[in-house]
Amino acid sequence: MTVCAAFASLYDVAQVLAEHIKDETGVVDVQPGPPRKAEANTEPGVRITLLYATRQPQHVNDLPEIRPDGTRRPPPLSLSCAYLVTASGADDGDPVAAHHVLGRVMTLYHDVPMLKLPLTTGSGAFTQLGDGPLAVVQRAVTLEQVEKVWSSQELALQPWALFDVAPVQLVSQLGDEEPALVVRPGGLALEIRAGTRPVLVRLVPDIVRQGGRVRIEADPAVRPDRLTIGGVAAELPESGVTAARPEGGVTAEPSENLPFLLDLDAGGLETLGPGTYPLTLTGRGMASRPGSLRIASPEAPSVDAPAGPHDSSTDVVLTGANLDGAEEAVFWPDGGVAAPSEVRTVPVTAVAAGTVTVRAAGLPERSGPWRLALRVGIQTYTPYVVLDLVA
Repeated sequence: MTVCAAFASLYDVAQVLAEHIKDETGVVDVQPGPPRKAEANTEPGVRITLLYATRQPQHVNDLPEIRPDGTRRPPPLSLSCAYLVTASGADDGDPVAAHHVLGRVMTLYHDVPMLKLPLTTGSGAFTQLGDGPLAVVQRAVTLEQVEKVWSSQELALQPWALFDVAPVQLVSQLGDEEPALVVRPGGLALEIRAGTRPVLVRLVPDIVRQGGRVRIEADPAVRPDRLTIGGVAAELPESGVTAARPEGGVTAEPSENLPFLLDLDAGGLETLGPGTYPLTLTGRGMASRPGSLRIASPEAPSVDAPAGPHDSSTDVVLTGANLDGAEEAVFWPDGGVAAPSEVRTVPVTAVAAGTVTVRAAGLPERSGPWRLALRVGIQTYTPYVVLDLVA
């Protein structure tokens, strides 16, 4: 718990202590001030003397207090105060009364080391001084301190005790500051812009050979201009692949996506070995959600994405890897198969490790995007690619 009591005047601290001691001990003559001279008096007395006050370093940078109405009150001055409490009897030959009174004071702050201000309990009439809890703790002293304290008083030694009273906070004399403006004059100019990130729709083929070619399809709402694969950045072509539109039917509808062809044989992309790599598109300063590009193992058969639209009256030459066992090509519409007759199987010719040819006579008659996969051996098929046929 933070202990702090606010006062308008430093004198008020000693006045509060005097009132409290007077009410709790029954000693009538309790006053702030220097020690009382040991001479003939009618009553025992107590004097409360401020020896010194030091600023508390932990409160040097306290911030202003923000009040409920928005005004800001400057922080108070926080002090640690040392008070000398002396007791004297009715005269200089009355040590019993002096010792008794001092014992009552020490016992009082041993039993009640914390005061709640302003004082309201007890039988006395208190002035409304101070606000908050105030700690009063007796300090242990040495013989050296005794000499220093009493050599400065120029009085005979009297029964005494030293008390620490802290922290004492003196209210700032500066006026409250005006509330800070909630809104900047003229309003706030927020430099916020709404944007749409590129969308990666698909990668064809989804497994490509090292150094091969892949078709990247993006949502046309935001045209990407760069991409990153596995930490390697690359520029996208200036224009995408123009997909051919079919001459009829509903199963070979062209993709409305924006396609790009990317060769993985230059720009650092040729270093990507077998494995799976994150791929992101960048456009208008925003990045797409990542997709996955898989590089096939060296022994796996794979086909590169065809280089642009193809005239259906000419043979199709496909490139790839490990194609020397290819036996046939399988075509089906990119938009989905509506009937078994739409799936076409065509024998291949001019088979080599890196190329395969499909004769024009075996190509589908209808224009549009078609999926194409090669059967290599008995049961192995390559990942499909998209062939845009133009009649």
